[in-house]
This record gives sequence, structure tokens and C-alpha cells, in this order.
Amino acid sequence: MNTRYIAWLLFFLSAFFGAWSQSWQLVTVLGKDAGLRPAGIGWYRCWVKVPDNWATLGGRDLWVESVTLTIDSSYTAHEVFLNGKRLGGAGTFPPNTKAADSLAKRYKVPAGGLAKGKWNELVIKIFNSDGKGRFRGVGPSIQGYFLECIFGGEWEYCQGMDPAIGQVLQDKPNLAAYDQFHEASQVLFEAPKLVHGERLSPAESLRKFELSDGLIIETVLHEPLVMQPTHLSFDARGRLWVSHYVQYPYPAGLRQISRDKYYRAKYDRQPKPPPLHTPGRSRVTIHEDTNGDGRYDTHKVFVDKLSLANAALPGRGGTWVMHTPHLLFYPDQNGDDIPDRDPEVHLAGFGFEDTHSVANGIAWGPDGWLYGAQGSTVSCRVTRPGIDPSDALGHYFEGCMVWRYQPDTREFEIFAEGGGNVFGLEFDAVGRLFSGHNGGNTRGFHYVQNGFYLKQGKSPGKFGPPDNPFSFGELPMMPGGNIPRFSHSVIAINGNAMPDDWQGKLLGADPLHRHLVLSKRSMRGASFATRDLAFPVKNSDVAFRPVYMVNAPDGTVLIADFYERYIAHGQHYKSQIDPTSGRIYRLRARDKERNTATRLDKKTDDQLLQFLDHPNKWHRQNAVRLLGHCTVESIHEALRKKIKTEFGEASLHALWALKQAGGFNADLAVDLLAHSNSDIRAWAVRLQGDRREFSTVFFNEVRRLVRRESHPEVRSQIAATAFRLPRDQALPLMEELLLRSDDLDDPFIPLQCWWVLERHCENDRAAVLALFDDQEFFRQPMVEQHILERLMRRLAARGRQDDLAGCARLLAAAPTKVHRAKLMAGFSKAIEGQALPRLPDVLAEQLRQLASPSLVLSVRLGDESAFGQVLGVVVDEDKTERERVELIRALGDADIDRLMPTLLRMLRSESNAGVVIAALLVLQRLDDSALGQKVVDWLPNLPVAARSTAISFLASRASWSERLFDAVELGHLAKHDVAVTTVEMLSSYGTEAAERAKTIWPSAGRPVGEGMSAKIA
Repeated sequence: MNTRYIAWLLFFLSAFFGAWSQSWQLVTVLGKDAGLRPAGIGWYRCWVKVPDNWATLGGRDLWVESVTLTIDSSYTAHEVFLNGKRLGGAGTFPPNTKAADSLAKRYKVPAGGLAKGKWNELVIKIFNSDGKGRFRGVGPSIQGYFLECIFGGEWEYCQGMDPAIGQVLQDKPNLAAYDQFHEASQVLFEAPKLVHGERLSPAESLRKFELSDGLIIETVLHEPLVMQPTHLSFDARGRLWVSHYVQYPYPAGLRQISRDKYYRAKYDRQPKPPPLHTPGRSRVTIHEDTNGDGRYDTHKVFVDKLSLANAALPGRGGTWVMHTPHLLFYPDQNGDDIPDRDPEVHLAGFGFEDTHSVANGIAWGPDGWLYGAQGSTVSCRVTRPGIDPSDALGHYFEGCMVWRYQPDTREFEIFAEGGGNVFGLEFDAVGRLFSGHNGGNTRGFHYVQNGFYLKQGKSPGKFGPPDNPFSFGELPMMPGGNIPRFSHSVIAINGNAMPDDWQGKLLGADPLHRHLVLSKRSMRGASFATRDLAFPVKNSDVAFRPVYMVNAPDGTVLIADFYERYIAHGQHYKSQIDPTSGRIYRLRARDKERNTATRLDKKTDDQLLQFLDHPNKWHRQNAVRLLGHCTVESIHEALRKKIKTEFGEASLHALWALKQAGGFNADLAVDLLAHSNSDIRAWAVRLQGDRREFSTVFFNEVRRLVRRESHPEVRSQIAATAFRLPRDQALPLMEELLLRSDDLDDPFIPLQCWWVLERHCENDRAAVLALFDDQEFFRQPMVEQHILERLMRRLAARGRQDDLAGCARLLAAAPTKVHRAKLMAGFSKAIEGQALPRLPDVLAEQLRQLASPSLVLSVRLGDESAFGQVLGVVVDEDKTERERVELIRALGDADIDRLMPTLLRMLRSESNAGVVIAALLVLQRLDDSALGQKVVDWLPNLPVAARSTAISFLASRASWSERLFDAVELGHLAKHDVAVTTVEMLSSYGTEAAERAKTIWPSAGRPVGEGMSAKIA
């Protein structure tokens, strides 16, 4: 078809459909009229007023730089214009017409492209070759980091060539105007064209570094040899292994089917392990410095075409690869860097809902276990293929944690719960475990075995609830003062080519601020506090993003630079990412020489013994692992001699080597409890505790050790190990620890002791309570301050008759009023906001004997004399919200009919939203049809924060819902104030209600993310 013919055809069509040309007509996107639009060029237009922070330049870059516009799909060519500026397009227009590929398209809205507080014009130009140039799916949409607006509904349409576009309106237009945003739930996908940010050459970026005096930094690897590095490790030959997480953020071959605003997604299937998987772009490479000049001059690909592979760790005759959802082992017995066969799947079931939080950071522990981390916005259900049955439930966990795996026994366990979106793990010189944090006010976490830590934050909707609802507290992060977020990963410096005054200090990588921070650790009981000393490495290149660091064999530090202008994972899901970039730097002291003796694979066992006190941690740790494979008894004996006769790092590393080699026995463990090195004593307890039961001799010696132990870290380890022991060993050890007052203010030990007691409350309650039959035990400061309230709360919250009888037993045994008051504080917390269960007579009698029970408790016990007092308190605005709410709930449980008139009067004028919500929830129990109209009448005057509860109240009963429908239809309530989930509830009350809901909320059937509370128009 020639150009002249096309021009004639277009002229004819435009004349034929003159009614459509050059005038804006109201249409409905995805409406039935779409097929009536004439062929030729057409223009769709709507207007959008975005949240202010999307258009505020100079504010937080994340909001401004994360705005994208999505065309779900269209049948033909299109171009997108925002305020007159072209964002992009698909297909081509006449004369060389080519249809779009029907795939969804995403276009970045440049910073500054949106007008704040005004109505921005969105125009989409299309070409209809056959009258079908319309949208599919849910229509166009605009997304920010957490919010989105879907333009489904009114649009203006113009047929013709060049309408005037580029307007920004001050006042809301009458047609096609959108300003209702909800939590983002539109499924995401990798755009055909990725948005790369600014990028400097490796040489230019290197010149941007600002270093403290006496430091040297150099680029040792860069793209294309390195792309998106997330993990660095070394083998016994001193070679560098790099994990390239190039497939991130979308798993290869999978399709996202739903997601929430935190970018947690569900996919259409579970990926299979290699070689049955869909090949991806991630890979693992090996780099070697063959002549010791500091340059990596040979480069190999060990394995490629991987998907979510972010860490690789050589050892035990092959290489371990964290390839979510699997932990893989690639055997390579001859060390030729070619896997001997397909990988073995050792673990399965790691979650990948959010691929920036997947399992990561695998590292060898001093005990021979393989340790790994899991981030904040994924879950896991880990199983062991080939060992666990196919229907095994596995180890389920939501959110942050540290896990470990024993390759020989194939035992898997969660080492510590919680953390700060854990990425990367670091063992210091004595085997303590650390990680960074992506929040503020800390440089990271110090993990102890079986510790419960904060799961990133307090939002159970985002980070998951505490795994144990009775933990009643969490171990703190290392306090460090007013620290901005965040130290992504940390390492403890230990290398001969680093400054002397850095040794043992923490070095943190902050990719958000593009610098490294040096911090000093100070003992704080059984843990640490930190103090920032300097920011020795800074880079003004906006794409410098240090994400991982490691102490290298040559005594330097290597730094993995993800090298991304856009660093937030939400931006990466929106295809603002450059998978072709990445750098690795070497940092060292100017006046220090690199260690070039980095091949330990050729050393004899006797030679390896000499490396156990090497100044470089890498040499010591690798000597431990290599000696751990030794079965020669003379070497075992040499290790035992080092443990007993030497001090410091040599003796401790000898202990680890002996344990890995199988030569650590119970007799030696008993002897080590008297060792002068506290780290040896702690590790002796820990290693024996991995058996989950002590020998009788060792148990008795540990019990004696508790009474004399002077170091809090040893006492902390005893508590951590007791958590793993059977009742008859765990409880006596806790009794001994709680008899000491040294740890009253320790950040770890009191909670660790409580968790051991709590662990046995479920099945061995009587044994726990027997400790408290001794009034002297009651009087111990540790018990008074940390145990009594928690124990009473735990029993009352569990709420079974035997548990409640246990509460009575504690009250009866309490030696003083002060102790009973502490117990009752726990009891009150347990029943807060709950209906009081039926109390056993023995507990009711104990409660009646209290000198001055609280008003809430008196009501819950049915004390008629307290009811009248309550009615006065609940309407007293001078009382605290908490007190009023508790009393409303309590009297609502005890005598709702007496309370109802007071609540009805109060709701007419009450200004406290919390009190109003409590009153509505109590009234909601009543089946009174008149209440619906009353709540509708009160609605305009209720506190804003309580209105959503009032709307839910009206939707909770069919008779009340009719009043809600009336209020919306009469314009007394805006339809967008009703949540999607509420509309779904209204639609469930029968055909008539469903039709009424569909008429008011035509878009109510639009899919939304699970659990979303999105509002609809």
C-alpha cells in the first residue's frame, strides 16, 4: 500500500466521521462504546491530580523518581504524553504503520514531569486501522512507590490529527478527572526496555572517591566481567568467587499474578531447580590473581543461566549456591571448576515473594554449619528433599531471620529470629555473628543462638507477627546513637593490609548515602553498643552502591558495588535498573603490604596448624575448615594441646577445627569449662548443646559454672543453650542464672532466661511453677523484675483452666503485696481487650482477696458495685483513652444492656476516636435494626479516624447495610469512602444488595491485592 493511497484513505475516513473530528467526546475506557470509534488517528485524554510528594522536587528522591505510567495493553500503535511531553510509545503510525505487540508497556515519568497540586493532562495517541484501537486489561494506570490510580472510566476522545495538548489546569475539570489513589496492587512485569540511570566509566567513578588519610582504593573488577554483584567469597586457593544477581528482580520464566504495596508478589508457579528450571541471567564466576601482583588476570564462569542466585560459597568438595527457592550444591571433587554433575538440592522452600529480601549471605560458621539469612518481606517453608516426606510441613517462618544447615547430618534450623531485612552475615574473630540493618539508630544486630529480635519493624502486616506470641519482648539492636538509615552490611576488620587502629572494628556499607562507616564496639553486658568513628570512604558518584564487603586473603577489604542510580527495590520492579553494571573495589592502608601467600590448598596439616594464629582472619578460618577434614589422630592431639596450652585466637580456632574434624568429646568439653579464655568456655557449652542434651557430668559442671562465671557472654550462651535442652536440665540452669543479680540490666540475659521458662510452660507447667513454691526464689531481683509479670501474663493469656489454676498458685505463693501486684500487672495485660474466660474457683477466690483490685478487674469479676462507677468513667473526657476503652470493653462483656444507653448518648458528641471505635464495636453485638439509622445520623460528626469503623459497622448486618446504601445514594456519604472489602461484604447480602452495590460502585469487581483496603470510585 503506497503513501498516496494511505493519505487518501485517511482523508476519506476523517471526512466520513466528521462528527468525531477535532472535538473531545466523553467515552468510557473499557466500555462498550470502544468498538464504535472510527478508524484512523485518535486521542484519549484524562486529567490526574497526584499526591504532592510525587511532584515535590528537592524532597525525598524516592517518591519523585518512582512514578511510572502503565498501558496494560492495546491493540494498535500508541504514544503517551504527559503535560505535552512524550513519555514513550509502541508500534508506529502512518505512513509506516505497525501495530504494537499487545504486551503491557511501562513508561517512566521523569522527575519534574508532574505539577504539584494541579490537574495534569494525560493524552494517549492511538491509530485505529480497523476501529479497534482501544485498551485491554484494566486500562492505563499511574503508579508511585506505594500508591496507584487506575484510569478506568471516564475519558475524553478526539478523532483527528493534532489537537492542542500540554495543558495543566488549576481547577478540577468537569470530565475525566482522577484523584483517588489506593495502595498499589497492579501486577508488575519487566519492561521490554529498562530505564538505566546516570553512569560513569569505572575510571571516572574511581576519581570520585574521597578517602581518609592513609587509605588507597582501586578498582579490581568492573563490567562486563562483573554485573550486579551481591556476594563475594574465596576458596582455599585464594580465588575470588563473585555472585552476579542479574536476573533480579523477576524470577526467570514466572508470571506475577498478584502483589501488595510492599512488592510482595505471588507467581503462577514454583520454579524447579537447575537444570529443570527456566534459564535466567544470573551466574557465578571465579577470578584469580595468578602472579600475586594484585590484578585478577584469569576469569571463569563456574555456572550461568541461573535465576534467583545471589550467593555462592566454595567448600566441602564443591560449591554451594543460594538459588532461591533452593540451596544447591554443585559437586566438583577434582577442582577443575566444572561441576561434576547436576546440582544436588539440599534445601527447598525459601520464599521469593520479594526478591530483594530472599535468602542470602551464605557463610561458613566456625562450627562447620552453613549459615544464611532471610530478609523482611518473604516467608519460607524449608524442607530437605530426599529426607523429608513429600507432604512434610517443613520449617515455616515469616520475615527476617538467620538460619543454618549442617551438610553432614542435613539438619536445618532457625538460628535466630528477627533482624533488619538481613543481608549478609559476618563472623568476627571469636565467632560472634553480626549483620547490618536497613533501618536507623544502629549499625546492626549481634545475634545469639535462639535469640528473638525485632522483625525489622512493628508492623505485623509487613514483617509478620512474632513467631512466639508469648515472647513478650525482643533482644535489642546494637545501640549507636542517632544514626540515619542504613548500614546495609557490616564486617569486622581483621587483615594485615588494613590500618592497625581498624582491627576488630566494624565497617558498615551504606548504599543509600554512598559511603562506608567505621564504628567502634563496646561491651554492653552480653552484647555491644557502637560509636561511629569516621566515614573513611565516600563517593559522589550517584550510582555508587556498596552492598557487600569481605576480608580478603591478601589482608585487604573487597567491596561489591551494585552500581545503580536507582537503588530502591520498588524502582527495580518498575524496570528502573541497569543489569549490565557492577564494580568491585579493593581497600587497604597505604603503608601496608598485601599478603601474597594466599594458597592454603597445598599446605600440609602441620603447616595449617601454624595458621591458626595468623593475623588475617581469612587464613585462620580457612585453616580451620581444611583441618576440619583431617582424620589423623596426631593432628587431633596437636589441636587438643593448642586448645589447652595456648591462649587467644589460636586456642579457639583449634577448638573449632577439632570439632569439625570429629575429635571434640565430652571429656574435653568438661575440662574446657575451666579454661581461662571465656570464649572457649562459651563455645564448649554451645558445641555440646548442639547435641540437645548434656551428659550428666557435663550438666553438673555447667551448673557449677553458672554460680562462678564472671563473663556475661558465657552466661548468655548458657541461657541460649538451655533453650535447646530437656526440662530436667534447662530449668535447673535457669534457676541458677536467676539467683544471680549481675545480669539485672543486661540487654540479653533476662529475656533469654524468660524464654527458657516459657518454652516449658506448655507441656511442663508444673515443673516451672514448682520453682516458685520457694518464696526466696520469688524474692530474687531477676525474678521480681523480669519473670513474674511475664509468667503470669503467659498463663492468663493461654487461658486454659490448668493455666488459670497456675495463676492462682502464683498468687497464693507470692510472699508480699508487691509480688502480687507484679503478678496482677501481667494478668491485666493478658486480659486487656479480651472477654474474661470462666475462672476456676481457686483463681476467683485469689482475685477477690486482692486488697484493691482494679476497676476493670472488678467489672470482669462481676462486682455490681463497680458498674455504676464505670458508667461515669467512660464518659469522662479527663480520663485516659486507654482507661475508658478498657472499661467500655469490660462492661460490654459483663452487662451490655446497662452500658448501651450511655454509649448512645456519648456517640452524639464524643471527640476521641479510640473511644468511639470501642463503643461502636460493643454496640455491633446488638441485633437492633434502629442502630443503623442512628449511626448514619452520627456519621458526619464522628472523629475522622473512627468513620471507617462506623462504615464497617453499617455493613456488618443486612438491615443496617440498607441505611448505608441510602446514605451513599443520597450523597450524605462519598462512595469512595467505602473500602473495597466493605463493598464485597455489602454484595453478599443477596441479589438486590449486589445489584445496588454494582450500580453505586461499578468498578468494585476490579481485582485488588489480598488484604488491601483500597478505596474505589
